[in-house]
Amino acid sequence: MRLCLNKNVKPVFVLLALTISCAAQSGGRIERQLGMMGTGLKIVVEAPSRAAALEASESAVRALENAEARLSTWSDQSELAQLNLGLAPAGPLLHQELADAHDWERRTAGCFNPRLAALVRCWDLRGGGRWPAPAEIEAALASNSGYEEGGFGKGAGLRAALRALADSAAQRALLDLGGQLAFHGRGPFRVEVAHPGDRTLPVVAFEVSGGSVATSGNSEHRLMPDGIPFGHILDPRSGRPADDFGSMTVWADDPLAADCLATGLYVMGPDAALAWAESNPGIEILVLQDHPDGLRVRASSGLRAALESLLEGLELTP
Repeated sequence: MRLCLNKNVKPVFVLLALTISCAAQSGGRIERQLGMMGTGLKIVVEAPSRAAALEASESAVRALENAEARLSTWSDQSELAQLNLGLAPAGPLLHQELADAHDWERRTAGCFNPRLAALVRCWDLRGGGRWPAPAEIEAALASNSGYEEGGFGKGAGLRAALRALADSAAQRALLDLGGQLAFHGRGPFRVEVAHPGDRTLPVVAFEVSGGSVATSGNSEHRLMPDGIPFGHILDPRSGRPADDFGSMTVWADDPLAADCLATGLYVMGPDAALAWAESNPGIEILVLQDHPDGLRVRASSGLRAALESLLEGLELTP
């Protein structure tokens, strides 16, 4: 079963957080990499013993597997697919996840919307892409039906994994699920964010005490039907691809919130997103914005002092 992700799932981070200090000499630390939710999962866990670290990592992996089985619409058998088909109601956990996603839809004035299945089909985002006629876009917008898990699925899975780790013997842990990071235990955890046009080139670093960091951008996921490219991040308000400006990185305590907002604030655009973040405590954002004079680095007030430039001459701009 594969979870479709309709936003940038390729890692945009250089995870120096993987160098989190080892536990005491008598403790244990494990690192694992495996396929999960149609992308890659990297997990590092520290615990009082190696056996405890392995057990904790297994609990996190099981939580992610359960999230995939619940949310994937690549199979008609998942709970979300059954809900989309009108064959079964949402159970308590799925109901809460969808309610939280709709809350971010409300709080972003529709810049994030979990019900994009008709638009995803319209633009053939699960295939090679296509240029739909205006009437098709209008029809897809009018339907406003069918949940598309790509905007919140990774966040829901990471939220479940953090809860599993909280119930385990894990002392510290990090998870990297296709570029979205989640942290358990006492920080700080260091994150490096790559250039929006080159994910091998880290340009900015910062530290967080926990929570989750997610990034959206189009640099490595462009579709090119008829030789004309377009970005895969859709604006739910217009039904068309969002303006392409660079990348949007979001920190939030809740992974599902970070996932939803990385898309929603990208759609909102740099200026509006920065103003939105200042009015919403507990959310911090970093904007890497392509500009004729070079890359612009912009951040919400709570993150500015923590930023470290990794490129000579790169400065924070208003």
